[in-house]
Amino acid sequence: MPIKKSLVRICAFFTLVLFVSLLWLVSSQHRVRLIVGSFQSVDSLAQLAPDQHVSFMSSDADSNGMGFDSIVAELAAFEQSHPLVAGDAMPALDQPDTCLRLLEEGKRIHCYNADIGVCSILARQHIKARLWDITGPSELGGDGHNLLGVFDGRSKAWKALDPYYHCYFFLALPGHDSIPIDVLQLRLAILEHPSAIRIVRYVHLPDDRPDSNIVSELKYLAPCAMLHANNDFRMRYTHRYGWLMPLAPVIDKLPLRAARGVRMLMLGSKDRHYIIEDSHSPHYHFLFMKWVFWSMLALFGIFCSITILFGVLRRT
Repeated sequence: MPIKKSLVRICAFFTLVLFVSLLWLVSSQHRVRLIVGSFQSVDSLAQLAPDQHVSFMSSDADSNGMGFDSIVAELAAFEQSHPLVAGDAMPALDQPDTCLRLLEEGKRIHCYNADIGVCSILARQHIKARLWDITGPSELGGDGHNLLGVFDGRSKAWKALDPYYHCYFFLALPGHDSIPIDVLQLRLAILEHPSAIRIVRYVHLPDDRPDSNIVSELKYLAPCAMLHANNDFRMRYTHRYGWLMPLAPVIDKLPLRAARGVRMLMLGSKDRHYIIEDSHSPHYHFLFMKWVFWSMLALFGIFCSITILFGVLRRT
């Protein structure tokens, strides 16, 4: 009897320790993303995520070869036809039709939603666009901003576009000749030669942020950059909770961050991110964090079961 009592106490102690540790692990949005997210590290100097590993709202076969200048003109015409109303940016569903409707109504929405809305506009013209996250020097899920990489059909190259600030970028350096740059070029330049960054706005608004403020924001966020592998936002939203989609009306009522956490867990490899790892970037132990969490969860289940079993045997 004393042995059984001691074993119950030991198992109960370890169960409590594991429970508290699991609570600590999931109390941070950063750690939750490392645990449930699907990430693949890539070298920024290597060929990044060839198109066969990235999906778009517009397929390769439909690309019409529109040049970047025509793309910018298309977006400028849209903005002029749907001027933004005054007010703070608000979060919204990442359903493409919803994001596009809010843009058409002149609503100010978060950069993530604005980018998805612009992807919908570009998809109408069969233009490929892919979404980038830049999230700062230390954590995922805290500060952040989204940019688009838009495919220039004439030069057969990707160009960085910021629909939230209505601008694109080039370098004031010899040999660049005011050519719009890609997100990867922008990231390295913002970290190594920020004074060379030039911002070109395709729409001017009365409350535009100064260029220097935008450069400062990008410089802080640029160390961690991730490319979304799944840029077919319509399909992604339709299947956002995987096999839990029948519960979508219930999950959608959760706080936005909680619902996105469920989405990351359920989509798994169907929502992969290619994360840049180089001398400028933080190093995240994705596999280690997943191993720690699932090991602790398994141990918690084992010790909890043993505690209950010994508790039952002790009473018999």
